[in-house]
Amino acid sequence: MARDLLPLSINLPADLLAEIGGARETLVAAKASSTQKAYASDWERFCAFCDARNVEALPAHPDIVALFAHVEAEAGIAPVTIGRRVAAINHHHKEAGFASPTARDAAGIIAQMMAGVRRRYARKKLQKAPAEADVLKAMLATIKGNGLRAVRDRAILAIGMAGAFRRSELAAMKLGDLVFTAKGVRITIPKSKRDQEALGQVVAIPEGRVIQPIRLLKAWMSAAALDGADTKTGEAQQAPLFRRLTRLDGLTDQPMTDKTVARLVKACATAASLDPALYSGHSLRAGFLTEAASQRANLFKMKDHSRHKSLDTVADYVRDAAMFDDHAGDKFL
Repeated sequence: MARDLLPLSINLPADLLAEIGGARETLVAAKASSTQKAYASDWERFCAFCDARNVEALPAHPDIVALFAHVEAEAGIAPVTIGRRVAAINHHHKEAGFASPTARDAAGIIAQMMAGVRRRYARKKLQKAPAEADVLKAMLATIKGNGLRAVRDRAILAIGMAGAFRRSELAAMKLGDLVFTAKGVRITIPKSKRDQEALGQVVAIPEGRVIQPIRLLKAWMSAAALDGADTKTGEAQQAPLFRRLTRLDGLTDQPMTDKTVARLVKACATAASLDPALYSGHSLRAGFLTEAASQRANLFKMKDHSRHKSLDTVADYVRDAAMFDDHAGDKFL
C-alpha cells in the first residue's frame, strides 16, 4: 500500500480528498502488481523471522536485517531473492515513515552481508533449452487431432516461438491486438516485463513456410469462432485471444494463464522424448533467437523482434550459435 499523501486526520474538502485518493492509486501503480505481491510476501517472511526471535521488525535494526539475509542463504534461498527481500524491507520502512535499515546502516553491515551471500552462495544461472525450429516441429507433431484443445495448443506454440513472446504476453493477448496483413500479422504488446510504462510494442510475424504460424493461428481463431464479424465490436476487441478450455474442451470467455504455456511446453517436450526439465515457457522465446542466430539473422532485427533492451543479451545467442565457426583451433586440433 502506498504511503498516504496527507494524514487522514486532516479535515479536507470532499473534492480534494477525492483527488488525493486518485493520486494514491497512481502511487500504487509505481510498482508492478507482481512486485507488490512479492514485496508483501517478503515482508511477511521477515516479520515471522523477527517474531520468532522476539525482535522488532519495524523499525528493524540493520544487524537484524543482515542476520535475516544470512539465515535465508543458509536455508538455500537464492541470492537474487534475498536481495529482493532486503529491498522489500527497506520499502516497507519507507512506506511506514521510517528511514530504511540500509540508510541507517552506518557500518555497512547489510551491504557486506549481501556481498558475502552472493560470493558464498552464488548459483550458476540455469538456462532452459531453446525450442528452435526442429524442436518446435517435433513438439507440434505430438499434438494430434483437430479438437479445440489441439488446435489451440498448436497455435500457442507456433505464435509463441514466432513472436519470441514471453508466456505472460501470450496469456494477455486480446483480439484487438491483432492486425492481419497480406504478409502475416502485426501483434501489439500493450505492456510487458520490459515495458512497464505501457508504451506498447508491435511484433510482425510472417506467414512462414516451415512452422507456418499464421496458418495455425487462423485455424484456432476459426475453430473458436473468433474470426467472425461480431469480433469487430469494441467489447470483442478486448476479448482474450487464447482462451481457457474446460476439461471437456469447452470454450470459455476467460483467458488462459501463463502457466498454461509452461505446462504445454513441458508436456510436448515429454511427448517428443525430450527432457521436460530442460524446457519451459521461455524455451519458445529462446528458440526464436537461437534459430535466428544460427541462420545468421541481422542482430539488430533480432533485438527489435524480441524487444530486448540490451543488444548484449541478443548477442549472446549469436556467440553461442557461432561458437564452432572459424574456430581458433581448426588448423591444429
